[in-house]
Amino acid sequence: MMRKLFSVVIPTYNEEKYLPHCLKSLLSQTIPRESYEIIIVDGYSEDKTVKLAEGVVNKIIVAERKGPGNARNIGSKMAKGRILLFLDADTIITPNFMEKVYDSFVPGVVGGTCDIYPLEADPRAISLYKLINRLYRLLYIAGFPHAQTKCCFYLRRAFLDAGGFNENLKVAEDQELAWRMSKKGRMVYVNGVAAYSSMRREKAKGYAATVKDWVKNYLMVALMGRSQDLWEPIR
Repeated sequence: MMRKLFSVVIPTYNEEKYLPHCLKSLLSQTIPRESYEIIIVDGYSEDKTVKLAEGVVNKIIVAERKGPGNARNIGSKMAKGRILLFLDADTIITPNFMEKVYDSFVPGVVGGTCDIYPLEADPRAISLYKLINRLYRLLYIAGFPHAQTKCCFYLRRAFLDAGGFNENLKVAEDQELAWRMSKKGRMVYVNGVAAYSSMRREKAKGYAATVKDWVKNYLMVALMGRSQDLWEPIR
């Protein structure tokens, strides 16, 4: 049996609209299907999410909904791959993604991310994420890496050693983890690949309000070690 290079962990709750597209992008990778596993951690979805995943993914874990950080930690503990790839259910990746990411894991590298773009053809969203991608690249150069859970990846051994996602944080748990992981090794920003994620939250809340919340929680976690207590899911 081929050793698993990747374990893809996807938390879900009522994601029947987006999950099939996410899974299709995973099944279209340039590396052999047997070299990676797909793990769904579902929070008792009330739609067809689990049914759509059956027969496609390797593991479906149904767990009490305690937040996406908890779901990702549960999935990572069940994973067998060398690299953990965390995706949101409304995210798709380019076909060469796993191949390029695997090649980036030279000695000393513990994790990273890549450019993320809107799934929808919304000019405002595209402009926003072009700006965010430039900002993230600068942060990596400055030694303050960021890795959104829309799409991020970590060496499984280092991730587990670090204790995984901080489940006490409702928001910005991805940022806090990236900072901790950067103390264990090098975080990389992989070129030549991309992830595309739905802008449903940004569209529902408004782009300005969403960015304001991002900045607020970034500073709260950096300065006080806590985030907002409430971050409602958008479906």
